[in-house]
Amino acid sequence: MSDGLRPLSAGFGASIDALENAAKAALSLTDKVRAALPEPEKNHVVSAGYHEETLVIAADSAAWTTRIRYLEESLRKHWQTLGEKPFTNLKVRVGRP
Repeated sequence: MSDGLRPLSAGFGASIDALENAAKAALSLTDKVRAALPEPEKNHVVSAGYHEETLVIAADSAAWTTRIRYLEESLRKHWQTLGEKPFTNLKVRVGRP
């Protein structure tokens, strides 16, 4: 065993790379959504993603989904200043951390 141990994912190649890139993109989008929201709403964002032209944000409870929905216009304006992919609809749902 002079060559050492290979990582568990070494035999999967491109499919694992694609999953890793998708996970990184999802984390990056979630971080951008959090940065666009004020306190305390940003602390309750669990994840974010796109479904076609809809930005879907998951919050940790139903109480925060409503508050985040009310911030749609400010989020949309912030999104434009960042040059992010525009969204035509915003859905906020309850998600798990």
